[in-house]
Amino acid sequence: MKALITYQLRDYLKSYNYVAPFSVFIIMLIVNYAFYPNPVLSSYGVTAIYLYIITAWITVTFFHTEDSIQQGITIIHAGSENKYFVSKYLSLLFITIVCAVISVVYPVVFGMFSEQVTIASLTIGFLTHLLLGVLAISIGALFTRNIVETKSNQWLGIILVLVVSISSLGIQQLLPPSWEYLLLLIPPISEVIVQMNDSLNVNDILIMYGWNIGYSSCLIILFFFIYQRKKRYK
Repeated sequence: MKALITYQLRDYLKSYNYVAPFSVFIIMLIVNYAFYPNPVLSSYGVTAIYLYIITAWITVTFFHTEDSIQQGITIIHAGSENKYFVSKYLSLLFITIVCAVISVVYPVVFGMFSEQVTIASLTIGFLTHLLLGVLAISIGALFTRNIVETKSNQWLGIILVLVVSISSLGIQQLLPPSWEYLLLLIPPISEVIVQMNDSLNVNDILIMYGWNIGYSSCLIILFFFIYQRKKRYK
């Protein structure tokens, strides 16, 4: 598995598909801290949203690094399709961890905060970036060519999900009370970000983290289920 992950990462680097999303990520990070000092948790909440969007973008480009023929060859060498796609997810997890570390460390190194940064704040900041990144991976994978064949539908679909998930709290205000349970189907982004403030409740944020992990796990399982079903009926 280690060799397969290394191959996936090297192939992605050689493709230069990462240049646009990573460039936008760095620019957004710099712009976010262009004016300082800034509050710690609220700032991390904003950059976590940035990473959520960028990671979804990276996920689609990462899954499409190889064309269909090369993907088939790699799957043969990997020994199984499941192992191949697991290596994709793990490679993207590594990329997300790197981006999360950059997001959390950058403002600390350059003194962009208005208050002392504690270990607890760093931990919360890192976990928020990481888990939103993982959620973006699980969403993005569902809009790759392995699931959605039409390229325009891939991008339209993922943009729609990102927009709806980020604005879910606003949508809640528009829904009748009897329809609010439908919000459980929306990726839990806004609920996590709302917790990122000076009055943060640790128990509440941990519940949101658990919900995030469960939601991401379900989407990853859904990817494998849909992929195998599509393959069976081809």
